[in-house]
Formats: sequence, C-alpha cells, structure tokens
Amino acid sequence: MTRVEQLSVFADQDPDNPDLLCDLLDELLTIGDVRGASARLKQVAPALLQLLGVQFRVARCALLRRDFRGAAGILETLYSQGVPPAGVVHDLAFVQLKLGEPARALQTLAGVPTTGEDVVAFALLKARALHHLRDHAAALGALAPFEDSTRQAEICGVRALLWLDHGDNTRAAIEADRALQLDTRQHEAAIVRGTLALWEQRVDASSEVFEQILAEHPDSGRALLGLGQDFMLRGNIPAGRGLLERATAEMPEHLGSWHALAWCQLIEGDLAGAKHSFDKAFAVDRTFGETHGGIALVHALRSERREAEESIKRAMRLDPQGRSARYANSVLLLDEGQVEEARRIIDDILRQSPRGDMAMDADFIFKLRELVRPRG
Repeated sequence: MTRVEQLSVFADQDPDNPDLLCDLLDELLTIGDVRGASARLKQVAPALLQLLGVQFRVARCALLRRDFRGAAGILETLYSQGVPPAGVVHDLAFVQLKLGEPARALQTLAGVPTTGEDVVAFALLKARALHHLRDHAAALGALAPFEDSTRQAEICGVRALLWLDHGDNTRAAIEADRALQLDTRQHEAAIVRGTLALWEQRVDASSEVFEQILAEHPDSGRALLGLGQDFMLRGNIPAGRGLLERATAEMPEHLGSWHALAWCQLIEGDLAGAKHSFDKAFAVDRTFGETHGGIALVHALRSERREAEESIKRAMRLDPQGRSARYANSVLLLDEGQVEEARRIIDDILRQSPRGDMAMDADFIFKLRELVRPRG
C-alpha cells in the first residue's frame, strides 16, 4: 500500500481530523496529483475547509494549477490573520512574483526571520524578486551568506543567471558549471549554459539545452526566449515568433523578450506588431535607450520622419551607441538618397556588435524598408 493509500484510509476513517487531511493533501501535492488533492477537498465539510491549514493547501492547489490570482486571494487573506506561518509568507511572495509584482513580493518578505530552516528559501525568493527589479548587486548580496547551504546547486544557479544579466559572462559560466555539477537539471544554470551557447551561435547546442528545460518546465520564460532566438537564427521566423510571444506572456516585465519579439516582427514586416512590442517594453522601463531606438526605427520605416527624429534624439541621449537608433537614422538617410552614408552606419553597427549578436546587415535593412513601404 502506498503512502497516499494509507493516508486516504486514515482520512476516511476520521474525516473531521484536519491533521490527517493536511498530511494526505501534502502527499498528493508532493507527487504532483493536483487533481486528486482538489477532489479530496471537494469532500471536506465546510467547517474543516475554512481552517487556516486547509485553506493553505487550497491555495497550493491553485498555485500548482497556475491560477495565481486565485492563490493570491486566498494567501492574502491568510497573511492578514495575525502572524502568518512561514509557508503562507513564502507562497504569497512567490505568487506575487509570478504575477509580475516583485516590489510587493519584497514587501511581503520584509518581516521574515533571518534564521531557521526556512531562511535559505526566503533568501532565494528575495534574490529572484530583486533580479526582476534588475538590482543585481542586492540580489547577489542576499545569497552571499549561504555558501555552504544544502541548496547550493540552486544558489549557484540563481547567481549564474544574475551574473549573466549583470554582463559578466565569465562568472556566470563558472557558477553555472558549479550548479550543474551538483544538479544536472538545475533550471537557472541550464538557462545560462544555453544562453551562452546561443550568443556564440552554437545553435544546436543551445536548442538542445532549451528543449530539455522546456520538457521539465514548459512555462520557463527564459528557455522560451532562448529557443525563440534559436529559431530566428535558423531563419524559422514564424516558429520563433510563437515562442517569443509565449516568453513575453510568461515574463511581461522582461525587456529582452519584448525586444526579441519586436525584431522578429520587424523581420516579418509587421510594423504594427513591432511597435506594440516596443511600447510594451517602454511601459516596463521608460529610460532604456534601445526601446526609444526601436520606436524610432518603426517611425522611420513608416516614413514618419518627425516622430523618428524625436525618438532618435531621446534614444541617443540615453545610449549614444544604441544600435536601433542608428538603424533608424540609416533609414532616414536612405530617404534622402544618402545610400553610402546609410550603409556606413550599418557596417559600423556590425563591426561593433559582439560575436553572436543578431545584428542586421545593410542589405536586410534596405530590403525591409522596401518591403514595408506602400507601393505606388
């Protein structure tokens, strides 16, 4: 008889015992049987269902069904009832993070204890929230005290992704290797390994990594982003776009996903879609020069010269070396008949772009301009 079967027998014999019910629910959720846990909850008497421990398991079921709004509603109620248990605090912060509310998640975590068996789990969650807010230094600092933790693989994996997004690929690779030596399936470390392979244009290697991640974590935004870019490099733009649309749905606060999707849409000649994606990126961060440059490029391709020039100025103030603004300027030069000067600007972009970067050459930009311009 399995553990679930044993607990089911005991719970049936004593249906008013909340401890037995919670033990059974925990066992079902541990093995991933959300449907079984939900079915058991439907049999519970109303008075038992309202108990804090049972409601917490109801929230866990919602969370595992990816009903984050439903889980948040239950957990917020439990959180407001006196001193919330550690599990409630953790799950509420986690759900807030999944809902794209990292600042709220940090507020929820603000009062958690700094010692005890749950401290590492809270530190990891805090680091992930700070990562979402792009405060990489603070996120790394949150993990610094836990060099010898039993969750070392996860800590190294999160640190690897932080170093990657901080621009230190060497440290990112070192931390990713450490994590994968401890756990070959560590999520963040695998993302780093796949992303570094992508940036080196080792597309077969990166695709293999991202596909393995998605087999276990089908909603991994970073893996969807990476695989979508792989398809773009292979020239399969429709497949790439589909993956990037899923990536932006999973990570609506991630600028890189919106930019990758916008460029995918530009390659397809979908200026309206690209403008929408750049606008979404702008809503996340109004101070990122490449977003203003992307908007400028869309305006330039639409022959909206005044709007393009204004966006180019904003982009260049924020990032004098911004690539998209220079692409936009090249299109304006083409409109003036200055073909060689336009080509020189794009050639400079290609020379300055890191190896593996998906910069577009002059012929592509010239053809794109002709594609999207109305005939006649």
